Amino acid sequence: MALDGSLLGLLRRRAVWQAVTVTGAAVFGFFLVSLVAYLLVRKAPVFGSGELPALFTTLAASAGLAVLGVFELSFLARRFRTAAMEQDFGSWLPPADDADRDRRIDFVAETAGLRRLARRASALVLVWVALAIAGITGQVLLDEAAADLLATGARFEGVVLSVHHRSRGTYWIEVGFGARTVRIVQTSEHRYHVGEGVTVVVDRTGPERVRTTEEPNDDQVLLNLAVIRLVAGFGGAPFAVAAAVGWRRRARAVAATGWRVATVDVVPDRTRGRNRHLPDVHVRYRDGTVIVLRAARSLHRAKPMAVYTDRLAWIGGWGPDMVVLFPNGPYRPGPYAIPASARRACRERAQPISPVR
Repeated sequence: MALDGSLLGLLRRRAVWQAVTVTGAAVFGFFLVSLVAYLLVRKAPVFGSGELPALFTTLAASAGLAVLGVFELSFLARRFRTAAMEQDFGSWLPPADDADRDRRIDFVAETAGLRRLARRASALVLVWVALAIAGITGQVLLDEAAADLLATGARFEGVVLSVHHRSRGTYWIEVGFGARTVRIVQTSEHRYHVGEGVTVVVDRTGPERVRTTEEPNDDQVLLNLAVIRLVAGFGGAPFAVAAAVGWRRRARAVAATGWRVATVDVVPDRTRGRNRHLPDVHVRYRDGTVIVLRAARSLHRAKPMAVYTDRLAWIGGWGPDMVVLFPNGPYRPGPYAIPASARRACRERAQPISPVR
């Protein structure tokens, strides 16, 4: 059964609008979180000329793009569901029959379990966002502390004693003033030389806190911790969003199609390099048709299921929103679901094996 051209067109449009929506939401979230953290932490917020109009323009444009993408994806999902139902999902699943049932599996509960996975992924989104907020707040606090020190600290004239430039890592200078020698981390583009005069600013209540008028000399441990939180938060949030949306779509798709019994082989990719992909799942239905699925990126990994061949499983969903349900998982007994998408456009009749002469 060939996949209708209209369905292929809808799939391509959905991929484009997914990228647009994710980009808009990521830009909006980054600038909004940064702005809120700056306003909450900074005692006297300062904005340069034209910064606020540019910021609000960026927020409005990215939010509009994300909202437009959500509406377009909802529209495409309804069209795709209608078109797939008109084909009775035959491009990906055979007709349902009594053989698809199994007393060991509560299929209603497993379909509901897909929705639970979506809710857990949604909770992880909040965790990643909170981590990013913590990173931004840490950076703002460091900037605020450096600005306070510059405004209220005691100033001394000093001289550069040595300059240390690593090919990788932190640059720093050693500055002498009075009877003290301090190490100042360099973050500016200024080129220092030995003997150059600098102004050292010392905290009046804590003399161990020093900076120069050019270098804030932030605590590198706190700065690195803030950067790690920020990068991890904004790096993990998109994957959590994709997982939440993906499991929610798959739960709806399986609720519409039900489950079909099949025999599957999980085939990991043995190649090396950037072209390596997630495992393929070769599916053979009872009616003799076959289809190849590709596992989606998820904590519910497909590779551990590649230990044995000809595994019993049930397939649900359609197109890019499919699920493979095994009666037992790789690490503990009980049903185990992996997300997948159809690699081929439709089911095919299995090729007969010619006898060896």
